[in-house]
Amino acid sequence: MLEELEERRAEIIKRVEEFKARRTELNSEASKWSELRDELNGRIKEAIEKAKEFKQQREEYEKLITDKKAKRTELNKKASLCYTTVEKLRKKNDIQSIQEFERLRNRIADLELKQQVEVLSKDKEKKLVARITQLRREFEEMEKELEKDKKLKESLKKAQKYRKESDKYHEEVINYVKLSHECHDKMVECFKEADRIREKADEAHRLFLERQEEADEAHRRYIQYLRDLKDFDRVINGLRRKIREDWVFRERMEARKKAKGIYDKFREGGKLSTEDLLLLQKSELLYK
Repeated sequence: MLEELEERRAEIIKRVEEFKARRTELNSEASKWSELRDELNGRIKEAIEKAKEFKQQREEYEKLITDKKAKRTELNKKASLCYTTVEKLRKKNDIQSIQEFERLRNRIADLELKQQVEVLSKDKEKKLVARITQLRREFEEMEKELEKDKKLKESLKKAQKYRKESDKYHEEVINYVKLSHECHDKMVECFKEADRIREKADEAHRLFLERQEEADEAHRRYIQYLRDLKDFDRVINGLRRKIREDWVFRERMEARKKAKGIYDKFREGGKLSTEDLLLLQKSELLYK
Protein backbone atom coordinates (compact mmCIF):
# COMPACT_ATOMS: atom_id res chain seq x y z
CA MET A 1 0.00 0.00 0.00
CA LEU A 2 2.84 2.39 0.88
CA GLU A 3 4.47 1.75 -2.49
CA GLU A 4 1.21 2.49 -4.31
CA LEU A 5 0.81 5.72 -2.36
CA GLU A 6 4.38 6.76 -3.13
CA GLU A 7 3.86 6.00 -6.84
CA ARG A 8 0.70 8.09 -6.82
CA ARG A 9 2.58 10.86 -4.97
CA ALA A 10 5.27 10.84 -7.67
CA GLU A 11 2.59 11.23 -10.34
CA ILE A 12 1.09 14.15 -8.44
CA ILE A 13 4.52 15.82 -8.14
CA LYS A 14 4.89 15.46 -11.90
CA ARG A 15 1.47 17.07 -12.46
CA VAL A 16 2.34 19.89 -10.04
CA GLU A 17 5.49 20.67 -12.03
CA GLU A 18 3.62 20.40 -15.36
CA PHE A 19 0.90 22.86 -14.35
CA LYS A 20 3.44 25.17 -12.71
CA ALA A 21 5.46 25.27 -15.96
CA ARG A 22 2.26 25.63 -18.01
CA ARG A 23 1.10 28.53 -15.82
CA THR A 24 4.45 30.28 -16.26
CA GLU A 25 4.34 29.75 -20.03
CA LEU A 26 0.77 31.04 -20.34
CA ASN A 27 1.47 34.07 -18.13
CA SER A 28 4.47 34.86 -20.34
CA GLU A 29 2.30 34.63 -23.49
CA ALA A 30 -0.41 36.75 -21.85
CA SER A 31 2.20 39.36 -20.98
CA LYS A 32 3.40 39.48 -24.60
CA TRP A 33 -0.15 39.93 -25.93
CA SER A 34 -0.76 42.59 -23.28
CA GLU A 35 2.37 44.49 -24.34
CA LEU A 36 1.38 44.24 -28.02
CA ARG A 37 -2.16 45.42 -27.21
CA ASP A 38 -0.82 48.42 -25.28
CA GLU A 39 1.58 49.26 -28.11
CA LEU A 40 -1.26 49.08 -30.65
CA ASN A 41 -3.51 51.19 -28.45
CA GLY A 42 -0.73 53.77 -28.37
CA ARG A 43 -0.60 53.77 -32.17
CA ILE A 44 -4.41 54.14 -32.30
CA LYS A 45 -4.15 57.19 -30.07
CA GLU A 46 -1.44 58.68 -32.31
CA ALA A 47 -3.51 58.07 -35.46
CA ILE A 48 -6.59 59.67 -33.88
CA GLU A 49 -4.54 62.67 -32.71
CA LYS A 50 -3.22 63.12 -36.26
CA ALA A 51 -6.77 62.85 -37.61
CA LYS A 52 -7.89 65.55 -35.17
CA GLU A 53 -5.03 67.79 -36.28
CA PHE A 54 -6.03 67.36 -39.94
CA LYS A 55 -9.67 68.02 -38.98
CA GLN A 56 -8.72 71.21 -37.18
CA GLN A 57 -6.54 72.32 -40.11
CA ARG A 58 -9.41 71.59 -42.50
CA GLU A 59 -11.78 73.68 -40.41
CA GLU A 60 -9.29 76.57 -40.57
CA TYR A 61 -9.14 76.22 -44.36
CA GLU A 62 -12.94 76.16 -44.51
CA LYS A 63 -13.05 79.46 -42.59
CA LEU A 64 -10.56 80.97 -45.03
CA ILE A 65 -12.62 79.65 -47.96
CA THR A 66 -15.75 81.28 -46.56
CA ASP A 67 -13.89 84.55 -45.99
CA LYS A 68 -12.29 84.56 -49.48
CA LYS A 69 -15.58 83.67 -51.12
CA ALA A 70 -17.29 86.58 -49.37
CA LYS A 71 -14.62 89.01 -50.61
CA ARG A 72 -14.74 87.52 -54.10
CA THR A 73 -18.53 87.91 -54.18
CA GLU A 74 -18.26 91.51 -53.01
CA LEU A 75 -15.70 92.34 -55.72
CA ASN A 76 -17.77 90.57 -58.39
CA LYS A 77 -20.78 92.67 -57.41
CA LYS A 78 -18.71 95.84 -57.75
CA ALA A 79 -17.33 94.65 -61.09
CA SER A 80 -20.87 93.81 -62.29
CA LEU A 81 -22.10 97.30 -61.39
CA CYS A 82 -19.21 98.83 -63.31
CA TYR A 83 -19.82 96.55 -66.29
CA THR A 84 -23.50 97.53 -66.21
CA THR A 85 -22.48 101.19 -66.44
CA VAL A 86 -20.05 100.33 -69.26
CA GLU A 87 -22.78 98.44 -71.13
CA LYS A 88 -25.22 101.40 -70.85
CA LEU A 89 -22.56 103.79 -72.17
CA ARG A 90 -21.65 101.34 -74.93
CA LYS A 91 -25.22 101.18 -76.15
CA LYS A 92 -25.50 104.94 -75.93
CA ASN A 93 -22.35 105.38 -78.07
CA ASP A 94 -23.15 102.37 -80.31
CA ILE A 95 -19.90 100.56 -79.39
CA GLN A 96 -19.27 96.80 -79.57
CA SER A 97 -20.31 94.63 -76.64
CA ILE A 98 -18.00 94.84 -73.62
CA GLN A 99 -18.38 91.07 -73.22
CA GLU A 100 -16.82 90.65 -76.65
CA PHE A 101 -14.00 92.93 -75.56
CA GLU A 102 -13.35 90.81 -72.44
CA ARG A 103 -13.57 87.56 -74.39
CA LEU A 104 -11.01 88.88 -76.84
CA ARG A 105 -8.68 89.80 -73.98
CA ASN A 106 -8.99 86.29 -72.48
CA ARG A 107 -8.49 84.68 -75.90
CA ILE A 108 -5.21 86.54 -76.39
CA ALA A 109 -4.05 85.55 -72.89
CA ASP A 110 -4.83 81.87 -73.61
CA LEU A 111 -2.92 81.89 -76.91
CA GLU A 112 0.09 83.63 -75.35
CA LEU A 113 0.16 80.99 -72.60
CA LYS A 114 -0.01 78.25 -75.23
CA GLN A 115 2.96 79.81 -77.06
CA GLN A 116 4.97 79.81 -73.80
CA VAL A 117 4.24 76.32 -72.50
CA GLU A 118 3.65 74.14 -75.57
CA VAL A 119 6.33 72.73 -77.86
CA LEU A 120 5.23 73.64 -81.42
CA SER A 121 6.66 73.11 -84.87
CA LYS A 122 7.98 76.20 -86.67
CA ASP A 123 4.99 76.28 -88.99
CA LYS A 124 2.44 76.03 -86.13
CA GLU A 125 4.28 78.60 -84.02
CA LYS A 126 4.36 81.01 -87.01
CA LYS A 127 0.61 80.63 -87.46
CA LEU A 128 0.02 81.07 -83.72
CA VAL A 129 2.11 84.29 -83.62
CA ALA A 130 0.22 85.65 -86.62
CA ARG A 131 -3.11 84.87 -84.93
CA ILE A 132 -2.03 86.58 -81.69
CA THR A 133 -0.86 89.65 -83.65
CA GLN A 134 -4.20 89.83 -85.46
CA LEU A 135 -6.20 89.55 -82.23
CA ARG A 136 -4.07 92.21 -80.56
CA ARG A 137 -4.82 94.63 -83.38
CA GLU A 138 -8.54 93.93 -83.01
CA PHE A 139 -8.26 94.38 -79.24
CA GLU A 140 -6.41 97.68 -79.58
CA GLU A 141 -9.03 98.97 -82.01
CA MET A 142 -11.83 98.01 -79.62
CA GLU A 143 -9.93 99.53 -76.72
CA LYS A 144 -9.53 102.82 -78.63
CA GLU A 145 -13.27 102.86 -79.27
CA LEU A 146 -14.02 102.26 -75.61
CA GLU A 147 -11.55 104.93 -74.47
CA LYS A 148 -13.25 107.64 -76.53
CA ASP A 149 -15.81 107.97 -73.74
CA LYS A 150 -13.93 109.07 -70.61
CA LYS A 151 -16.62 107.88 -68.19
CA LEU A 152 -16.87 104.52 -70.00
CA LYS A 153 -13.08 104.19 -69.85
CA GLU A 154 -13.00 104.86 -66.10
CA SER A 155 -15.87 102.44 -65.44
CA LEU A 156 -14.15 99.78 -67.53
CA LYS A 157 -10.86 100.21 -65.65
CA LYS A 158 -12.70 99.92 -62.33
CA ALA A 159 -14.55 96.81 -63.55
CA GLN A 160 -11.29 95.25 -64.72
CA LYS A 161 -9.57 96.18 -61.45
CA TYR A 162 -12.36 94.59 -59.39
CA ARG A 163 -12.42 91.53 -61.64
CA LYS A 164 -8.65 91.12 -61.32
CA GLU A 165 -8.85 91.33 -57.52
CA SER A 166 -11.78 88.91 -57.58
CA ASP A 167 -9.75 86.47 -59.68
CA LYS A 168 -6.98 86.53 -57.06
CA TYR A 169 -9.48 85.65 -54.33
CA HIS A 170 -10.93 82.98 -56.61
CA GLU A 171 -7.47 81.42 -57.02
CA GLU A 172 -7.04 81.49 -53.24
CA VAL A 173 -10.44 79.84 -52.81
CA ILE A 174 -9.44 77.09 -55.26
CA ASN A 175 -6.11 76.61 -53.47
CA TYR A 176 -7.73 76.45 -50.01
CA VAL A 177 -10.41 74.07 -51.30
CA LYS A 178 -7.63 71.81 -52.58
CA LEU A 179 -5.82 71.99 -49.23
CA SER A 180 -9.10 71.35 -47.40
CA HIS A 181 -9.74 68.24 -49.49
CA GLU A 182 -6.20 67.01 -48.84
CA CYS A 183 -6.71 67.46 -45.09
CA HIS A 184 -10.03 65.67 -45.31
CA ASP A 185 -8.47 62.74 -47.20
CA LYS A 186 -5.60 62.53 -44.70
CA MET A 187 -8.04 62.74 -41.79
CA VAL A 188 -10.14 59.91 -43.22
CA GLU A 189 -7.01 57.82 -43.86
CA CYS A 190 -5.87 58.36 -40.26
CA PHE A 191 -9.26 57.22 -38.94
CA LYS A 192 -9.12 54.19 -41.26
CA GLU A 193 -5.61 53.42 -40.01
CA ALA A 194 -6.87 53.70 -36.43
CA ASP A 195 -9.66 51.23 -37.27
CA ARG A 196 -7.18 48.80 -38.86
CA ILE A 197 -4.90 48.99 -35.82
CA ARG A 198 -7.91 48.70 -33.48
CA GLU A 199 -8.80 45.35 -35.08
CA LYS A 200 -5.30 44.09 -34.31
CA ALA A 201 -5.45 45.53 -30.78
CA ASP A 202 -8.82 43.85 -30.17
CA GLU A 203 -7.39 40.53 -31.39
CA ALA A 204 -4.35 40.96 -29.13
CA HIS A 205 -6.67 41.73 -26.20
CA ARG A 206 -8.78 38.65 -27.00
CA LEU A 207 -5.67 36.45 -27.03
CA PHE A 208 -4.47 38.10 -23.80
CA LEU A 209 -7.74 37.26 -22.06
CA GLU A 210 -7.66 33.74 -23.50
CA ARG A 211 -4.11 33.09 -22.28
CA GLN A 212 -4.88 34.73 -18.94
CA GLU A 213 -7.90 32.50 -18.48
CA GLU A 214 -5.85 29.42 -19.39
CA ALA A 215 -3.11 30.56 -16.99
CA ASP A 216 -5.70 30.97 -14.21
CA GLU A 217 -6.99 27.46 -14.93
CA ALA A 218 -3.43 26.10 -14.87
CA HIS A 219 -2.88 27.89 -11.55
CA ARG A 220 -6.10 26.41 -10.17
CA ARG A 221 -5.00 22.92 -11.20
CA TYR A 222 -1.53 23.57 -9.76
CA ILE A 223 -3.01 24.58 -6.39
CA GLN A 224 -5.34 21.57 -6.50
CA TYR A 225 -2.51 19.10 -7.09
CA LEU A 226 -0.39 20.90 -4.49
CA ARG A 227 -3.14 20.31 -1.94
CA ASP A 228 -3.42 16.68 -3.05
CA LEU A 229 0.33 16.36 -2.58
CA LYS A 230 0.07 17.68 0.97
CA ASP A 231 -2.74 15.21 1.68
CA PHE A 232 -0.65 12.33 0.32
CA ASP A 233 2.36 13.51 2.37
CA ARG A 234 0.25 13.42 5.54
CA VAL A 235 -1.08 9.95 4.76
CA ILE A 236 2.33 8.57 3.74
CA ASN A 237 4.12 10.12 6.73
CA GLY A 238 1.44 8.78 9.08
CA LEU A 239 1.72 5.34 7.55
CA ARG A 240 5.51 5.39 7.80
CA ARG A 241 5.28 6.47 11.43
CA LYS A 242 2.82 3.70 12.17
CA ILE A 243 5.08 1.16 10.46
CA ARG A 244 8.05 2.39 12.49
CA GLU A 245 6.02 2.23 15.69
CA ASP A 246 4.83 -1.29 14.86
CA TRP A 247 8.40 -2.40 14.11
CA VAL A 248 9.69 -0.99 17.43
CA PHE A 249 6.79 -2.66 19.25
CA ARG A 250 7.55 -6.05 17.65
CA GLU A 251 11.24 -5.67 18.43
CA ARG A 252 10.47 -4.84 22.05
CA MET A 253 8.11 -7.81 22.37
CA GLU A 254 10.72 -10.11 20.87
CA ALA A 255 13.40 -8.80 23.24
CA ARG A 256 11.04 -9.13 26.19
CA LYS A 257 10.30 -12.74 25.25
CA LYS A 258 14.02 -13.55 25.09
CA ALA A 259 14.64 -11.76 28.39
CA LYS A 260 11.88 -13.77 30.08
CA GLY A 261 13.53 -17.03 29.01
CA ILE A 262 16.88 -15.89 30.40
CA TYR A 263 15.21 -14.77 33.61
CA ASP A 264 13.53 -18.13 34.07
CA LYS A 265 16.89 -19.78 33.50
CA PHE A 266 18.43 -17.47 36.14
CA ARG A 267 15.75 -18.36 38.69
CA GLU A 268 16.38 -22.02 38.16
CA GLY A 269 20.08 -21.45 38.96
CA GLY A 270 21.37 -21.52 35.42
CA LYS A 271 24.58 -19.80 34.45
CA LEU A 272 24.15 -16.50 32.61
CA SER A 273 26.55 -14.85 30.16
CA THR A 274 27.38 -11.15 30.12
CA GLU A 275 25.19 -10.76 27.04
CA ASP A 276 22.32 -12.42 28.92
CA LEU A 277 22.77 -10.02 31.85
CA LEU A 278 22.80 -6.97 29.54
CA LEU A 279 19.61 -8.18 27.84
CA LEU A 280 17.95 -8.65 31.27
CA GLN A 281 19.05 -5.15 32.26
CA LYS A 282 17.53 -3.63 29.14
CA SER A 283 14.28 -5.53 29.59
CA GLU A 284 14.01 -4.23 33.19
CA LEU A 285 12.99 -7.68 34.45
CA LEU A 286 15.68 -7.56 37.18
CA TYR A 287 13.91 -4.56 38.75
CA LYS A 288 10.61 -6.30 39.17
